[in-house]
Amino acid sequence: MDQSPHPRELEDEARYRAYLFGTPRLYIDGEPAQQGWVARRRAWEILVWFLLNPGKPAMAEALADQLWPGDDPERIASTFHVSLHALRRALEPGLGRRQESAYIRRHSNKVYSFDPGELWWTDVADLEQVHRSGHAAERAGDLARARFCYRRVAGYVAQGKLLDGEVCDWIEPYRRRYRQMCQQSLTRLMMLEAGDGSEHDLIEAAYLTLKIDPYNQLATKVIIENRLRSGRRPAAAEQLAKYCRSLKADLGVPVPDEIAALVHRVQTA
Repeated sequence: MDQSPHPRELEDEARYRAYLFGTPRLYIDGEPAQQGWVARRRAWEILVWFLLNPGKPAMAEALADQLWPGDDPERIASTFHVSLHALRRALEPGLGRRQESAYIRRHSNKVYSFDPGELWWTDVADLEQVHRSGHAAERAGDLARARFCYRRVAGYVAQGKLLDGEVCDWIEPYRRRYRQMCQQSLTRLMMLEAGDGSEHDLIEAAYLTLKIDPYNQLATKVIIENRLRSGRRPAAAEQLAKYCRSLKADLGVPVPDEIAALVHRVQTA
């Protein structure tokens, strides 16, 4: 029996809770962080980078160049340190003038890292954990646990993309990374539910997969076959035609053999 705490328990007990999927939100001691400092955008951007890279050292100027590539190079270092100071004060208002932060670590040569410890909880870290746990549980034959983990990943997909609304080049690699994790978990969930699981959970996973990968063949097939089984041939034909048009118009690729066979099934149903 798995003795690890339930993910909700870890979330509930954390002093700092950061939600980065969908509209980003930060809670401190259960209360929304005051917007006064979040509005100081650069302090917020430093925090977001730290949360996406816990424990990873970064040189101040290199990180500033990554976050604000269009800034004056002669002022960017001072801008970074002013913003970092604002972040320290926002996270730990009682911090003394020369007192070290419990989370922001200063190393030599203006190198910094972020140590969340046990007081922080983030949805991105939770997604990574349940993604790994789901695959480990499936390998161990614990399919109930695997389904639970994959469904939790699906919940994050439903929230929206990472830092929704933010337009920054440096965020894109993280979006691709988490999108890949979500695709992998949702694919496994569909495979499990298609075996002996819930039809409703199977369809939900398929639609969420199409939300992040509109050309996903497995998800499209799941939805169309569901419509055929329920006697909704026109709806199945419409979904299939839309998918085939998208493949040709958007990707310039031919219809895969498996989808071509599905076209024949729909036409003869």
